[in-house]
Amino acid sequence: MPTLISRHLFSCAVFTFSSLAAMQVAHARETGPIDARAVWQERSLSACRSEQSSTAPDVCLLRTMQRSGARPQAIAAARMLVKADKAGFISAWRPLGKVAPATVTYPFRANTNEGSLLIGSDGAAIDVDEDSVREEDRATPAWHAFAAAHPDAVPFAPADFVGSTATGDGGQRLLFSTPLKSCHACADDGTLLVAYTLDKAGVVLERELLTIK
Repeated sequence: MPTLISRHLFSCAVFTFSSLAAMQVAHARETGPIDARAVWQERSLSACRSEQSSTAPDVCLLRTMQRSGARPQAIAAARMLVKADKAGFISAWRPLGKVAPATVTYPFRANTNEGSLLIGSDGAAIDVDEDSVREEDRATPAWHAFAAAHPDAVPFAPADFVGSTATGDGGQRLLFSTPLKSCHACADDGTLLVAYTLDKAGVVLERELLTIK
């Protein structure tokens, strides 16, 4: 059976793995795939945020999870995030057949403290919020028109899962919506709608910008 990387190298070139997905490819060899057991119900992390703490926040997070009795899968997922320079933990899981959107809590970020992952059946984690607007997106007429009208608007994570549709070959298309605005407290100027296509086995094949509205 081909590896995750080789399968996707031969799939649609529109899709590019996030650094987190690449990290998970290697990490899964040691820990197994991410699944619903990776969810951790947060305990107090105030000591990790304290300026008087002598321990780095990411180390403190993992230590707190271990001491609180977090499942090995939850600690493994948090380690994966730390290694990708995204200190956080999986806080919610929404199974959709063979795949699952998951919520990540980033407890040490100043502004956006949540993010969205898409977990394929192979356990690979796609960071839906990473590079929300990519170079190929910026080349589309839809983005040019939106950027001309709202030059200061940028995507604000987290992306919301808004639905799914079946594909003709037995796969799925999962839709994620991300608000576009010029500041954290500003009203939305628009919405970025992105689709991820999965094969019938639940492996993510490609990402596509559908519309900006």
